[in-house]
Amino acid sequence: MNVDGALVERLFLTLTKELSMTPIAGPMIFSPDVRGHPIHRGLAGYMAWVESGVALYTWSRFNFFTLDIYTCRDFQPEKALKVVKEILKPRSMVYEEFRYRNR
Repeated sequence: MNVDGALVERLFLTLTKELSMTPIAGPMIFSPDVRGHPIHRGLAGYMAWVESGVALYTWSRFNFFTLDIYTCRDFQPEKALKVVKEILKPRSMVYEEFRYRNR
């Protein structure tokens, strides 16, 4: 899949809506292509939410991406996974949920 700025923006805005997050800034979309090592070609982006934010990094050469969703409030990871599958259409996907525990 060809990941461009419009696709990243759509991903972030859809996640914001589906997870009921409150946007503060972004989506900010950028690329290390001009300054970075050739292996790092791709797009990256971030969107800030009142509840925290989401970050995406892509490597076009490897057809690979990472997506991190940070939040201080509960949400349903299944909703996020559904959005990612619909928009990025990965052939396979691995995810992990980490929860903060009050002590």
